Amino acid sequence: MADVTHAADLGIDLSDGKPQQLYRWFLASMLFGRPIRQEQAAATYRVLIDHGFTSPGKFAGAGREQLRRVLNEGGYARFDYQMTDALHETMHTLDADEGSVSHLVKTAASRKDLRQRLAALKGIGPKTIEIFLRDIPDAVLPD
Repeated sequence: MADVTHAADLGIDLSDGKPQQLYRWFLASMLFGRPIRQEQAAATYRVLIDHGFTSPGKFAGAGREQLRRVLNEGGYARFDYQMTDALHETMHTLDADEGSVSHLVKTAASRKDLRQRLAALKGIGPKTIEIFLRDIPDAVLPD
């Protein structure tokens, strides 16, 4: 894996801003935004998708222990409870307030506005925002 993992490295195509692809990159960015090896974050991303965590709403139905086990399966054991709580809370807020990552992205007035809206989500820090935004093409954002 490259020194810096990009969306394309995970098979995520952001070129046309498809909702599922934006969600997947957001999820991966949350994992990569923590101090963990990229290989573990990438493996954990794949395991989450394989276990059906394919939208923010899917996290609501998963209990803390179930999600922790999935994170452990991906090699994310060091931060499993922190990440479990962050994923639950962030995905719940996204689902309740925005409906989807796509809606959040496409209703942002600008890249700066998107950065601020992402920062307002609990569990999303500067590193996660940097990772997420570096691969979002300008063409995906509204004019």
